[in-house]
Amino acid sequence: MKKPALSIGLPVYNGERYLPKALASLLSQDFEDFELIISDNGSGDQTEAICRDFARQDRRIRYVRSDQNRGATWNFRRVFELSQGDFFKYAAYDDECYPTMLGRCMEVFRVSDPTVALVYTLSEAIDENSMVIAPDCGPNWDRVATTAKTPHQRLAHIIWRALHGQAHYGVIRASFFRRARPYGSVTGDWMLLAELGMMGKIMEVPEVLFRLRIHSANTWNASSTPLEILKVQNPAANGLEKVLPFRIAVISEYVKSVRHATLSPSERIMCLVLACLTPPLRNVWRWLLNSSGPTRIHLRELTGIRALAPSAPVAQFSNRAPY
Repeated sequence: MKKPALSIGLPVYNGERYLPKALASLLSQDFEDFELIISDNGSGDQTEAICRDFARQDRRIRYVRSDQNRGATWNFRRVFELSQGDFFKYAAYDDECYPTMLGRCMEVFRVSDPTVALVYTLSEAIDENSMVIAPDCGPNWDRVATTAKTPHQRLAHIIWRALHGQAHYGVIRASFFRRARPYGSVTGDWMLLAELGMMGKIMEVPEVLFRLRIHSANTWNASSTPLEILKVQNPAANGLEKVLPFRIAVISEYVKSVRHATLSPSERIMCLVLACLTPPLRNVWRWLLNSSGPTRIHLRELTGIRALAPSAPVAQFSNRAPY
């Protein structure tokens, strides 16, 4: 069997409700030269039966199963380690894609120079029944595309713009991904975007082709605490990871990503400064734009930005479900 051009990695844990629709949307893509790797993290529901049934019908599916749940971080790493393609895409068991998503992303890679690390599309938010609740997630929501010339410029743009990290569900050049740090326990999606940005360009397809599902089982939801999320991501997390405040942990992970990247001395210094300063500045700026009263009105008129948070239904949940 020849090597596929693209590998899709789908980590899942107890995903029986939404998994069939996610698989169907991937298998109906007009770009067909891919393998689909499903890593089942010890599910106790009908996930295994669903996956095996789909695998019998489509030879592109490779189903692997763990005997126990080793955490989402382990599972995200596993699907990439098992991949063979020159390009790679993460897929969530509860999201959907329009049939042209893969083809449009691969077309951008075909006509672009080899410094492009990631191509993603615009998103819409859907509910439990796949009904659209936000037709366009907004001009200020995870628009991380950047073709800036220097790594520090691209890093600053990504840290400033990344909110929910759904752009990392685009298509990634695998050679870039292999140079990045292993997918981490703390906001691995943000860190992956940051590392890819320091290595190369990020391009956006200006079409809504990705369907982000918002539902009560999202791990990052209105009632989640950072410690609860950490337990889901990495059950074996050490003591330091458990006690660090979430916002400090995020800055720490950005610093680790900068230290891991291959950069000139001057670029490393610039990126380290930005990794430490940009997250808190961004948080203050978003708070001001979303505050009430004259300050908000003046800032929005001055900048032309209505808000830096997504619409109400989307704001309550992030696209992190059990894996």
